[in-house]
Amino acid sequence: MDGISLALTYKNGKLVRGATRGDGTMGEDITRNVMLMKGVVKQLPVAFDGSLCPEDVDVRAEIVVCHDDFDQFFQGDSNPRNSAAGTAKRQSNNLKCKYLTVVSYQIILDGEAPSTKLHELTILQGLGFTVVGHCCVNGAVSVDRVYKRYVDFDRDALNYDIDGLIIELNGRDDREAMGTQDGRPKGSIAYKFPHETKPTVLRNIHWQTGRSGRITPVADFDAIRFVGATAVKASLHNISYIDTLAGNAGQQHLAVGDRILVSRRNEVIPYVEEVLEPTEDENAKVFKTPTACPVCGSPVVMKGEYLLCTGKDQCPAQVSGAIKRWIAKLGVKHFGTSLIDLLCESGRVETIADIYRLDEKDVALMDMGGRRVGGTANKAFRNLRGKTDLPLHVFVGSLGIELIGRSMAKTIVDAGFDSLKAMSHVTPTQIAAIPGVGSTKADAFCDGFWDLLDRGTITDLLGVGITIQKQVDGPLKGKTFCMTGFRDPDMATTIEAQGGTLKSGVSKGLTTLVTKDATSTSGKAEKARKYGTEVIDIDTMWNRLGGRP
Repeated sequence: MDGISLALTYKNGKLVRGATRGDGTMGEDITRNVMLMKGVVKQLPVAFDGSLCPEDVDVRAEIVVCHDDFDQFFQGDSNPRNSAAGTAKRQSNNLKCKYLTVVSYQIILDGEAPSTKLHELTILQGLGFTVVGHCCVNGAVSVDRVYKRYVDFDRDALNYDIDGLIIELNGRDDREAMGTQDGRPKGSIAYKFPHETKPTVLRNIHWQTGRSGRITPVADFDAIRFVGATAVKASLHNISYIDTLAGNAGQQHLAVGDRILVSRRNEVIPYVEEVLEPTEDENAKVFKTPTACPVCGSPVVMKGEYLLCTGKDQCPAQVSGAIKRWIAKLGVKHFGTSLIDLLCESGRVETIADIYRLDEKDVALMDMGGRRVGGTANKAFRNLRGKTDLPLHVFVGSLGIELIGRSMAKTIVDAGFDSLKAMSHVTPTQIAAIPGVGSTKADAFCDGFWDLLDRGTITDLLGVGITIQKQVDGPLKGKTFCMTGFRDPDMATTIEAQGGTLKSGVSKGLTTLVTKDATSTSGKAEKARKYGTEVIDIDTMWNRLGGRP
């Protein structure tokens, strides 16, 4: 079910807690809101299933928004899942919770599940809970038959969104005998549906300039209602992909009115799969590659498959993007994207260094969305000025050089190019020779670094008080870390201050993966265990670092 997980706890038949996760000890207590929802039993009967009501009863369920409720009461929301999650957790004005539905799928009686899953669901139904759709079958052929039926008919007929089926052994003892693997029960698996696809009509292609100057085509089309979301646009990635779509349909260009097929890959990302039928309108507007940046009007150039704006510091999209990247990489709090956009649009900021020259009192008086920036300015600039003494790899990795983040910059620094002067005299051949870099990243580093020098960006930052820390050996030198499922700038800074290196992904040689749950079975966690990488939780990492700052 495409909603938000819920745990219901009963004591002597009375509902005492509704929590968004687990057994109620983690997550949010939303009991007050749960009491308003449909499908919830607030008081269990004194006796059921042939005996007195157990003292402790736990029910697992999913909070969903049914389609008819979504259409009537959540107009303007992006999709039912977001509506369910946002509404269920409301601290005030929670009356809309009465339009949420709780669909139950598990009951535990005094710590023990009923003898069969079918009996378990029958108990839930008998108690008055709204229960997940289910059936009992025998063998893989029957499973596939049910699956096909859901794909062809049943899924669309449901009043709430689902993205697959759960296949579970009926017998409790059989399930438990199979045990678990990596924290998952072997007796219960997910059988996901294929990507949902729907036809629609192409109405426009607009071009977006990103913070790196790359210009990306985006398709606008007639709205499509997928399970869990409504889509009206999708990235077309690059010129090559547009040519492929058009060529496969026997066209030179895409045009307004083309009938296209759009999927929702991984149940998340809209994707234009193909052109089903070219438009029959001979006068329809055709889409051609732009010759100028849609934001600043500067000429564009092709670099591989991508269009690039040549405007650099003259392009507002790139200026704003460079500042946002710098702020995010340094972990400066209270300096949000809206404030950065405001400063750029006002003309006060044209370079990264300009933000250090601002008077916070003037910024506090600026109007942002109908209100003054106010005290946020004081917090933002206090945090900004607390991030002026930077390790070399953090400084270089935050400048927005293509393909060069903090991790790659650290690799270059550790290879002996440990000063701005050394970097300014380096050659692509020298950088490419560093293990793990290669010629593509070497060219990107040298081109980007020299360009920043030529434009005065680096000198400008040093001139407003940014300093480069001297390298020091620390207890984590030579060790690499990756955070997954969360981002903690303070943890990143502390790891690097102790000599460690941060990585953006899991690969061979990674020392430690830090995740919210050390027993996680996410893709990154599983990959880390395969490589023999240590997987630990956030608290354990902070303990090793000597505690939170």
